[in-house]
Amino acid sequence: MPYRLSLLSPISSLLSLHSFQVLTMPQTPKLSPQQKVALVEKIKAGEISRQAAAQSVGVSNTTVRQWLRIYESEGADGLAPREKARHLTAAEKQAAVAEYLAGGVSLFDVCKKYGIRSPQNLQKLVEKAQAGGELRGYHGASRHRGGAYTTAADREKIVRECLVDGCDYGAAALKYNVDYKALVHWVGQYRAGGAAALHDARHSSEGTSRAKGRARAVPPMQRMVIVLDCLENQKNYGAMAQKYAIAYHQIYRWVQRYLQDGWLGMNDRRGPADDPDPAGEWGKIAPADEADAEIWAAKCKGVPEALPAMLRRAGYSWMMIARILFDLARM
Repeated sequence: MPYRLSLLSPISSLLSLHSFQVLTMPQTPKLSPQQKVALVEKIKAGEISRQAAAQSVGVSNTTVRQWLRIYESEGADGLAPREKARHLTAAEKQAAVAEYLAGGVSLFDVCKKYGIRSPQNLQKLVEKAQAGGELRGYHGASRHRGGAYTTAADREKIVRECLVDGCDYGAAALKYNVDYKALVHWVGQYRAGGAAALHDARHSSEGTSRAKGRARAVPPMQRMVIVLDCLENQKNYGAMAQKYAIAYHQIYRWVQRYLQDGWLGMNDRRGPADDPDPAGEWGKIAPADEADAEIWAAKCKGVPEALPAMLRRAGYSWMMIARILFDLARM
């Protein structure tokens, strides 16, 4: 045992708090635009080589070469931080690629002429063109989160037009004010399952599964309209959340309560719904037949214009519609 301790004691002393040091990787220094300009001008004046300049400030030769190229094409202002990145148009990309493929000019020379800061970016454009890909301009739409409400028919129209235009997602997203990522998803679903896939309730409009809507009380009759509209659109909760500016989860809850308790689930109570007419008032004023019930429903106050027709499409008779309107009005 003493022998083992004697072997470990030197190692323990090396790992003591006083002798232990944390090794960190050196970081590339951040030069100001003025320092970069001064360094580039020294290189151009022949006062220092590119390699020596890179070593003096702790950066790579590639970085210094890029500073030189930017300085020569954009001047000293090009080395200052950009407030907004510059993007090439489709025509500029096509011209740059064509000039490089024609031969007799290097990637760096083409980058300098067209203001392309990275030769790797130009190389990617060349490879895309050689593979038969289309060189498009920058739309700024890859992060576009459009707010337009879309039905399944709208999505089918947008997808078809996008496919005809060579899947220019950015242009279509901006044109119809729809979410860029949602549009890409719709096209993929359309290719896989046709137009029927765009009717799937899971494919809601523009990423609204987390939509909060605006906080306000919604009358029971209006809830009924939203629920029936949602069911007519294959339970597209996201689309309804955008259309009515109501929280996604709220619409989902109303639909579930309707499916469980019928129209009585449209009240404000949590839990099972009760008959809103326990005293039997409905029996005193109930219409005599279908014709009277239709007239009664038309004269009922506070009824959303679309609700009677939606209830008819849901399969209710006019007698039942009259009773439903009576109950909703009393909630």
